[in-house]
Amino acid sequence: MLAQLRSALAALPDALTALVFLAAWIAPLHWGRELVGNLMLVMLLEFLVVHSGGFIGQVVLSPAVSRAAKTGAVVGFGAFYLIFVLAFALAFHRPWAIAAFSWQLCGKLVTVWLSPVPVEREAQRQKLLWGVSVALYLGGVFATSLLPLPRLGLQPDVVAQLGLPGKGLWVERPHTVIAFGALYFGALAALKWRSALGMEAQA
Repeated sequence: MLAQLRSALAALPDALTALVFLAAWIAPLHWGRELVGNLMLVMLLEFLVVHSGGFIGQVVLSPAVSRAAKTGAVVGFGAFYLIFVLAFALAFHRPWAIAAFSWQLCGKLVTVWLSPVPVEREAQRQKLLWGVSVALYLGGVFATSLLPLPRLGLQPDVVAQLGLPGKGLWVERPHTVIAFGALYFGALAALKWRSALGMEAQA
């Protein structure tokens, strides 16, 4: 029972994020006109999170690196990626992007805190999660761009009210990126739940 609870908690951040995307897909104006634009920014930030995860994970999970060196590396990587986050925040006029980036980054590391395992197996788990995250993100971008996804609540008359900045597929057909977010974070939640359960069973 405890193992199942830990697994559920490990998957909770991504599951909650997936539910927000799903809600926006169904009723995009329920929480205001800015929700869809905010979620677009979340998916851009997720690219940075996935990209940074591989570098940060290698340092944090390495037994050969001292705690001081790990701390310095995480701070250094965080400062580097924060430059891009600030650029997105300014471009989209969304100052909360820094908090969103922190939430997403914590979602990648939550299994380490809630379902601890020996360092060797933790490294194996994080490599798996990072690799699958990359595959899901890249695959999701192509799949949702090509597949005929339903608009649900994001009909043309609703999209016209959103005031989305810029041009491109995500702006012209925002249901594609919202569907991408719902499917992507939902798949990550399922993966983390199964991964945490498997690690608990082996412990």
